[in-house]
Amino acid sequence: MRRKIGPLLIAAGILLVLISSTEIARPEAGIGGVLLIGPIPIVFGSSPEMAIASMLLALVLMAFSYLLFRGRG
Repeated sequence: MRRKIGPLLIAAGILLVLISSTEIARPEAGIGGVLLIGPIPIVFGSSPEMAIASMLLALVLMAFSYLLFRGRG
């Protein structure tokens, strides 16, 4: 089961990139991201809403990776 998760996540990422590239120039679209340097998160965004959405997505991804890799090591 664990060997099938990686290719599925890669395929899902490629699919999301293809879907997002079809809507080329939306004026209401924003940009945001989170840069983790050790334990210190640096959050940026073109608007406060995008920064909050990026932070929430980063928290969800960190929780997912913790649950996925908690039994190793």
